Amino acid sequence: MWKKQHLLAMALCAGALSTLGMGCELIASVDRSRIPGDGPTDGCSDGTKNNEETDVDCGGTTCAPCELAKACAKADDCASGFCADDVCCNAACDADCDACTAALKESGEDGTCGPSKAETACGEATCAEGVATSRGACDGTTTECGPGEETECEEFACDSKANACFAECKENAHCARCHECKTDDGTCALAAAGTEGLGCDEGQACDAAGECKPANGEACTEAEAGECASSLCVDSVCCDTSCDAPCMACNVAGSEGACSPVPLGMTDGTDCSEAYVCDGKGGCKLVAGEECSTDAQCASGRCIPDLFTCAKIPTP
Repeated sequence: MWKKQHLLAMALCAGALSTLGMGCELIASVDRSRIPGDGPTDGCSDGTKNNEETDVDCGGTTCAPCELAKACAKADDCASGFCADDVCCNAACDADCDACTAALKESGEDGTCGPSKAETACGEATCAEGVATSRGACDGTTTECGPGEETECEEFACDSKANACFAECKENAHCARCHECKTDDGTCALAAAGTEGLGCDEGQACDAAGECKPANGEACTEAEAGECASSLCVDSVCCDTSCDAPCMACNVAGSEGACSPVPLGMTDGTDCSEAYVCDGKGGCKLVAGEECSTDAQCASGRCIPDLFTCAKIPTP
């Protein structure tokens, strides 16, 4: 309707008297692009950011790509093909320590990629192998991310979700290797030597210093007893005690690693041999045929009356 009225007014002005000239000049000066149904229809030259434009008359799915420093949402919004920090940029600008806006750079204008401001946080915080590493920082001159500060978790373990050390524990998994959680106060404490699990592999156990070493029963050499979690190597296996009493051994079949009585009837090297054998209870007693006066002297537990000699060990 407004378009038709405008055209009618212009037609009338064409034959109007000079006294009407001023009114006709006003009509002629009307911006036809503001009249509904007339002028540009795509909104890409109306001097207004509207529709899907990312900046005034550019970007989006309808208008032409934007020039450098104009606002953007994706690379296609920019004539350069690069959108960084929400502005059209002259480069991808995707290193750890670069930026494309003056507000984020050490120096320079919007639209030109350059080093980020000094002390800008970069990278990601991590926590692994008992060491927490904070985010790094930019130096203001290069695009490389400086290393973050490292913190030893000490008695605690890494919290993989927070990428930081646990500050208190609720279970053993919150503690460092070979530490146990004291749930009453949320602290972690060293586990006793010989404790298995707690981060140690199969066949290993904790020593008294938070390290995993061969567990009791594993092969060892007495010259290197420290290689055992218990620090004791007896009878060529890691042992729970010094196990140095006669007729006691740490390599008894089925009980390797635990100091146990030598089986009945067997000798114990120089501690119990020749006329003596082990009684299966940790004692060294006389063999059959040896003179005796009491049953307790014999490995068989029987001193034959009148003969005063030890009887044979009964067959099981």
